[in-house]
Amino acid sequence: EFDANINMFGGSYGFYNVFANAGASFKNVGFMVESFLANSDGFKELDNGGNTGFNTQDYLAKFRVNSNPDAKVYQSLSFKVGLSKENSNETYLGLTAEDFDQTPYRRYAGSQYDEMINEQNQWHIRYAVQPAKFMDITTTVYRSNFERNWYKLDKVKANDSTGDVSISRILDDPDTYSNEMDIIRGGTSATNDALSVKSNNRAYFLEGVESIIGLTFPGAVADHEIELGIRLHRDQMDRYQWVDKYRMQEGTMMLTDPGIPGTESNYILDAKAVASFIQYTLEINRFKIVPGLRYENIRYHKENFGKNDPDRSGVDASYSEHQVDIFIPGIGVDYTITDNMSTFLGIHKGFAPPGLKEGTDPEISVNYEAGLRYSSPVLSLQSVFYYNDYQNLLGSDLAASGGTGSTDQFNGGESIIYGIEYEMVYNPLGKSRTPYAFPITFNYTYTNATFQNDFESEFDPWGSVQSGDEIPYIPKHQFAFNISFEHRKFNINYSSKF
Repeated sequence: EFDANINMFGGSYGFYNVFANAGASFKNVGFMVESFLANSDGFKELDNGGNTGFNTQDYLAKFRVNSNPDAKVYQSLSFKVGLSKENSNETYLGLTAEDFDQTPYRRYAGSQYDEMINEQNQWHIRYAVQPAKFMDITTTVYRSNFERNWYKLDKVKANDSTGDVSISRILDDPDTYSNEMDIIRGGTSATNDALSVKSNNRAYFLEGVESIIGLTFPGAVADHEIELGIRLHRDQMDRYQWVDKYRMQEGTMMLTDPGIPGTESNYILDAKAVASFIQYTLEINRFKIVPGLRYENIRYHKENFGKNDPDRSGVDASYSEHQVDIFIPGIGVDYTITDNMSTFLGIHKGFAPPGLKEGTDPEISVNYEAGLRYSSPVLSLQSVFYYNDYQNLLGSDLAASGGTGSTDQFNGGESIIYGIEYEMVYNPLGKSRTPYAFPITFNYTYTNATFQNDFESEFDPWGSVQSGDEIPYIPKHQFAFNISFEHRKFNINYSSKF
């Protein structure tokens, strides 16, 4: 049936959020259109005024045509297309501790042109066919393009003798770099090229084709399912960046030296991958056993043109290549004890590719889990124990975790992460005939994550690592508590998290 929905939210600082969709499905055709819009003027206060918020637009459309559901050979063809845009007045520039204590929502004048602009378009075509009752085949061809440019303050030069100083060093020691801080706050600069604003311009695409075959063989004693798949995939990142120079004139930034595109980071990183898998499901009596095997082959290629070849003639280009291939097995077992209770066990190999940075190894782990589930109309319980043994843990150089923001991956060495999670959902009205529900949910997770060897990390915020040190940014205890009062036409929720 045709259906249309719209959800609208509004709030302070010019905030609004609109989500709308409409669609219908008929015997031989179906469609859906959808949009998501969000906007805010921002809660931070930029020196001399200005927008510190964001605007996001997202549009999506799907269309499907199919044969009659009872056709001898059922077929369907679907098409999806999407477009999204974002404009965010956001910065990497923070505040000194002293300024933060006095005006925590302030934005310095040096960030007045900081802005992230991005745009993405995507499409995919999917064909599904059921040539026999025991077989189905689904093939998908896909493509996505993404462009982004984060234009933001990177360095400051108070005079020619001191040279450029990164904003992280200035904010870390504002007393030593008091002249640079004065420029960031809006003080008139002594040089024309005092502020270096970097255009972090990048373009990405990904494309590929995948096909999955499903086979089902029901039997008198056991049911069998086999799933096989293969994907050919390619993606690419193209960095083509530059730096513009500004002087600060009584709180206003004035462009003095527009940079030449391609004279900063200027390289293309390309990856091609083949992935295939086979998974078998056996259901016999109360057991469900699911072994699987996956194969990954990834080839990287990087072409770096350097900072002196914006036309990409290749005169100073350097090249690097890397290849990873690996088999990834796993198995899961589920046993139904009663109609309300089941238990499960899983052992899976883990893998993540290392990227192109020299000396970085793949992330390899063996992951174990075991759990128990109980479910009834009034009470649901779940308990899971997990143990992840990393031969090599990968980290990423992110500004959010104290790094440079290069996003390069680095080795984290041998690590062990284990823990246990409990969840309970209690609904005292579960067996009543009332149209109301009153679920109470409690969740607790304990995680112990430690390094298992000594090493000097190439990631500066980690420094000298010793066996037994805790891995940063992984909470040891997490609690969640939620109470809901629900009806078909409304619900009220209270939630808290620690």
